[in-house]
Amino acid sequence: MALISNVLSLVSADKAFTLLPHRGRIRIDVRVDAKQTIPEIGVGSFTDRNGNVEIAIDVKRGDLRPTLETWIPASVAHELHHSSRIRTGPGYGVTLGDALVSEGLADHFVFEVFPRTPSQPWDHALTTAQERALWLVARRELNIRLGYDRQQWFFGSGKIPRWAGYTLGYDIVAAYLHHHRSASDAVGVDATKVIAPFRGF
Repeated sequence: MALISNVLSLVSADKAFTLLPHRGRIRIDVRVDAKQTIPEIGVGSFTDRNGNVEIAIDVKRGDLRPTLETWIPASVAHELHHSSRIRTGPGYGVTLGDALVSEGLADHFVFEVFPRTPSQPWDHALTTAQERALWLVARRELNIRLGYDRQQWFFGSGKIPRWAGYTLGYDIVAAYLHHHRSASDAVGVDATKVIAPFRGF
């Protein structure tokens, strides 16, 4: 199982690397750790501040095929976009606005590399009414350095629904990419340039 997931990660990485700028050697660690995964897909992923990637897999799921064939490649592509942004672009960022754009670009990059990836649930976690209301809240916090609650905005707590930040970021970036470049070409674009022309939901 570990061998299969490692091979899939390497194949996924090769496809993503062809679309991203040179960024030096990147370490991709794959481990079995159900606690670090998204339950809906059986995979979890993270890019550290040096641009190295960690992938966690839940191998006790009933049907591992979607995990292995769909969600590992998607997760690797997502994290490698973060890695390139960290190593060659403006970085992941320290504000809510930075995070929204970094996550939105990474999720759009998944579909650039693997167009047949199913819709990712965190990109469509809000109703239109929720998105409009939460955007009004987010706008007040966009540029506060290290002052936003990442756990709240991206994983849900208090009045913020789970995955709200991913959905907002995905749709803000979609508006930008509609008039500009691909997610791979935009890996080095500053978040303010993506958010500034956005007119809301």
